[in-house]
Amino acid sequence: MDSLRHELTRFIQQPAAQHDPPALYRRLLAEAPVLDLGRVHVVSGYEEIVTVLMHPGTAVDPTTVGLPRAGTTALARVVNRMLPMRDGADHTRLKRLATTAFSARRLEQMRHRIETTADRLLDPLIASGSFDVVADLAVPLPVAVSCAILDIPDSEQERVTGWAQLVARSLLDDYDSGGSGGTPAATVAELDAEFEDFRAYVEQLCAERTASPGDDLVSRLAAARTEGRLDDDDLLAFVVMLLANGLETLTSGLALAVWQLLHNPGLAERLRARPADAAAVFDEAQRLGSPVRASARALTRDVEVAGTVIPAGRVTLLLYAAANRDPRRFTDPDVFDPDRAELRHLAFGHGPHHCLGAPLSLMAGAAVLRRLAAAGESRELGTPLTPRTAPWSTQFVFGGMRELPLHCPERVDDGAVTAAAADRPVLAGAVRS
Repeated sequence: MDSLRHELTRFIQQPAAQHDPPALYRRLLAEAPVLDLGRVHVVSGYEEIVTVLMHPGTAVDPTTVGLPRAGTTALARVVNRMLPMRDGADHTRLKRLATTAFSARRLEQMRHRIETTADRLLDPLIASGSFDVVADLAVPLPVAVSCAILDIPDSEQERVTGWAQLVARSLLDDYDSGGSGGTPAATVAELDAEFEDFRAYVEQLCAERTASPGDDLVSRLAAARTEGRLDDDDLLAFVVMLLANGLETLTSGLALAVWQLLHNPGLAERLRARPADAAAVFDEAQRLGSPVRASARALTRDVEVAGTVIPAGRVTLLLYAAANRDPRRFTDPDVFDPDRAELRHLAFGHGPHHCLGAPLSLMAGAAVLRRLAAAGESRELGTPLTPRTAPWSTQFVFGGMRELPLHCPERVDDGAVTAAAADRPVLAGAVRS
């Protein structure tokens, strides 16, 4: 067991050294789906994680067990008020305000905008013959989806993307107030100043929607504030969440799905013949790749999980990436199979904090896969996958690739590819074990 603890600790501290290691996940699931690491319990099994997530003694707020929240900048304080960071009745109250924006009717209304946005981004990239899936597609598309929810015009997306990336960085970096050994005070001041520009933009947006309300979430949130159901920071945190919360998850998820498209021969042909399969393909890529590898929960009560009692006051690390490969839940869990019978994975969470934007992510991902598959009729899709050209994330929480170069030269001579394209290594060393 000590060797397993050592290997897991190394993965948590140095995720870039292993990427997503299925062999480690298999050991955890077979030997210790609940593992005590001293300061935290790591929960890896599917049913075990569901047990923790659904227990009334589980909280996302670390202060419930006496731990501090991360970060002290103005941005960090607002991030800590986002919906995913709230618990209990407070979470329920805020989630109810957002639910109408993700209703089946509203989602269907947004489908055309999301699909046309995906085409608008992809068409010039494909025409260029080569692009980076992450920077050129997977970063701007989630912001475009968020802008569709908030009814922000396309002309504002470049500006909004910069702010969304600022927020995403704050979710990954533990900025403090610039004290001894912390983030330099000048950096904190710069972050706060940039965030104040964002705050002013949101206030202007809300003022416009208060004066001329529409059928969008900002109008509803502004009305809720006027009625006293929401305060200024809650409203700002809502907009911050919607603009930035998908920037890491959907960005990673899109890259992982395109990777699967490139890696599985015949998948593009299948999507050309049956475009409706694209959502299932994207969803299976999320299960196997787990863009969010893990999340943490604080326990305000003792929780019994698989015969182990995790005491109140402890923190649990929920390893979704392992649970999504649990053989007790998924047949042949390391195999990419969009047709598998069991589809309920944990890539979008579970229970009260299940991701509200999951249907939008599936919609956007499916649109990208369909467009790339269609491009495969006239272009050769390939990538020189090496550790240098397609580096994996160095973050533990968010998996995926930091870059994914995609070459898509036109086919010539009745389906043949150019000599330059033929010489290019395709998917070399792509398989992880």
